[in-house]
Amino acid sequence: MPPFVSRKRSRSSPPGTPPQKKPLRHETKPSLQDNKKFLNELDDSSSDTSLSDISSAEFEDVQLEPSSKRRKLNKDDQDDDDIDWEDVMAGEEVSGLLRNGPVATGDLEITFNKDDSLRTFSNALDKKKGPSKIERQIRVATHCMHVQFLLFHNFTRSRYACDAEVHKILLSQLSPAMNKEYATWRLASGMPPDPSGEPPQKSPKNETAIPNSKHSDIRGQRDWGKPADRQEKGAANLSRADPLIRLLKVLAAYWRKRFTVTAPSLRKQGYKPLAVIETETACLKKDSFKRNQHSEYLNGLEGFRKCARKCTGSRDVGVQLFVALIRALGIETRLVASLQPLGFGWGKYEEAPLGASNPEAQARDEEEPISTSNIEDLSTDGENERDRGASTKKGRKNGRKSDKASRGTKNAPAVDLKTSKQDIISISSSSEDDYEVTIEDTPNSQNKTKKLRNRDPPFPTYWAEAISPITNEVYPVDLLNLKTAVATNPDHLAAFEPKGAKADRARQVIAYVVAYSPDGTAKDVTTRYLKGHVWPGRTKKVRYPVEKVPVLGRSGRVKKYEEFDWFGFIMRSYTRPDGMRTAVDDIEEAKELVKAVRSTKKQAKNGSEETLQSYKKSDKFVLERFLRREEAIVPGVLPVKTFTTGKGDKAKEEPVFRRADVRICRTGESWHKEGRQVKAGELPMKMAPVRAVTLTRKREVEEAERDGGEKLKQGLYALSQTEWIIPPPIVNGVIPKNAFGNIDCFVPSMVPKGAAHVPLKGTVRICKRLDVDFAEAVIGFEFGNQRAVPVISGVVVAAENEDRVLDEWEKDEEARRVKEEGKREKMALSMWRKMLTGLRIIERVRDEYGEVG
Repeated sequence: MPPFVSRKRSRSSPPGTPPQKKPLRHETKPSLQDNKKFLNELDDSSSDTSLSDISSAEFEDVQLEPSSKRRKLNKDDQDDDDIDWEDVMAGEEVSGLLRNGPVATGDLEITFNKDDSLRTFSNALDKKKGPSKIERQIRVATHCMHVQFLLFHNFTRSRYACDAEVHKILLSQLSPAMNKEYATWRLASGMPPDPSGEPPQKSPKNETAIPNSKHSDIRGQRDWGKPADRQEKGAANLSRADPLIRLLKVLAAYWRKRFTVTAPSLRKQGYKPLAVIETETACLKKDSFKRNQHSEYLNGLEGFRKCARKCTGSRDVGVQLFVALIRALGIETRLVASLQPLGFGWGKYEEAPLGASNPEAQARDEEEPISTSNIEDLSTDGENERDRGASTKKGRKNGRKSDKASRGTKNAPAVDLKTSKQDIISISSSSEDDYEVTIEDTPNSQNKTKKLRNRDPPFPTYWAEAISPITNEVYPVDLLNLKTAVATNPDHLAAFEPKGAKADRARQVIAYVVAYSPDGTAKDVTTRYLKGHVWPGRTKKVRYPVEKVPVLGRSGRVKKYEEFDWFGFIMRSYTRPDGMRTAVDDIEEAKELVKAVRSTKKQAKNGSEETLQSYKKSDKFVLERFLRREEAIVPGVLPVKTFTTGKGDKAKEEPVFRRADVRICRTGESWHKEGRQVKAGELPMKMAPVRAVTLTRKREVEEAERDGGEKLKQGLYALSQTEWIIPPPIVNGVIPKNAFGNIDCFVPSMVPKGAAHVPLKGTVRICKRLDVDFAEAVIGFEFGNQRAVPVISGVVVAAENEDRVLDEWEKDEEARRVKEEGKREKMALSMWRKMLTGLRIIERVRDEYGEVG
């Protein structure tokens, strides 16, 4: 063991003196030349040990952890005057010193590098080999978990929209004009008037007829006059489309002006670095919630009611309150949510943008409130806003009459609904099923409206689906992208599908579109909003695909594959049971929710099959160039038409034949394996190159090509050119054999008359023992390793010897069975003997040594 060398320390100050700050020592690191000089001095020293000659300056002041052996040496050397020790510090300081370990003196330089490439869990984009298996599994698990969280979140918001207190708040805010419009809808739908609402009043101009006019005599009119009442009571008026469409447009226009966006909506940001996630988590834990940095936070149902009273909140809350308003009016409405979960892929849009890594930079400015009427500025259709501004300016300048004239509706009715915010909403109809809603802003509302500066997605993530009580039709209602607010045709549904560069930058996709009903159930309605209802569409690579799960058989091999839809399995908890299904479910599942199959067939431009590709896939006509090797056209058949390929001087006409005139041809060897032979004198219907499979046949073909100088061909014959093979009967019990000593029995008709085929194993040995003439039966060939191996099944013997062979075979089988049973019995007895011997040994050990353990 090396000797203990104590470290020198600075002399401690006497007790009672205040502690002085020790100046920092700036020591430079010795260079390579200094180290060499120091080693040379050690070599030149004449003393036995060089430790005494080294100056104390060469030692670095280091606080070492004390040990028991070191404390013992300190007791023996306490009289040494050359070594002074520092005073012992208090217990807490000593424990802290021991816990922290040695403290190095001098300059300490630490460099912190901010690495934005550090992603959550992993970042395969920075690796050359791509993501590993565990990294992919982490992202898949994250995606699946996030989808389930969003499903339950939207289920909770749909339940909030069914709250009676929320309904009471929203209904109390409706103006008399809105109540009048609601009463008009009930009357047009054939419903009894609402006792709480006001019945619609007719215009004074319709109550009395103008005297001395040509229409004053009502009975003299050809058609029913205006004072006439409808004939059938309680019937719906569908003369101008569904009355619900008009009501929904009025409610959408009213809610756009009523609700004000004051917080950002729920949005997808992508995978962030771990440092950013920790910072945001700490921010949320400290209750330092900033509305312009995170999504809106509602304190349960009470927070939802608060937003309903103030008519403020995020864009998502605005749609949810709009759903609650329609439900409060007694209309069955679904809350539709387009889920935006974290993806399971590794594209560049799955990662959070670089600006998202600095939360402080995102929260520089507070967002200003904005009315939902200006949300359309974020829409991809900029013409909608320009059209609305043009109609508004024109309406202000020329008044209501010019507004009517501009729409081309001479006698169209206009309804003015004045809300509590002094907004004017005019509804006019230019046709029987088309309504237009125009919103005119007063100067008071214009001062409050400011441009939205948050990061809301450009396409809607929440909207409503109202169900008509008359026709059971589903009408999607959107407050963002649709100019008419209500989607009444397939072209309107295309506005719900995120597409374009704006959707990519906002990380907005269409993957899972779920509709939540008021009864607490939900269903997947993604098919309705896909273009042409074609799957997978834009859901590819963003929606978890259907997996094929292998089903193993008893032998451990794959028996079949079953499809497993993960999202369908998750949605089973929300799906409506069969006993609660309504007529709406049956109608939409038979029409709008049917998945369309993408057509792979290409038709000609003129609608006829006049292209090469169409003739190649046609089942009626065929060109000779598209015939396979085994296909041939019947000789003498005339073409039905001609097809011209090329243009100008390169034009070429080809005959077109019917597919029914095409025959399947085979070689003579192939027909022989099917028990047929070519008729005598038949000429080949087609000559085709020889197809060699075995090694011997390939050598023969190569030799023939070398001798002849061209490819060897063989004739192909059709079925009509062949006949069944009927071999001659046997004579004196002798079986005919081929050159290999066996007989071909590919089909039963190839067995000679007077002979019998015994397809049993071990019959060759029996025939030799009985001295019976036989021939092994060849029933086919197996090809492998460029060789043809015959498949032999039993023997062919004379019919009079068949019974003898069968009886002898049964005797051999009985003897074999007895022998096998004897082997199994012997093995079983040996196992019993082994077990009993072991039990005796255990019993003897217990008697001699007692119980062990």
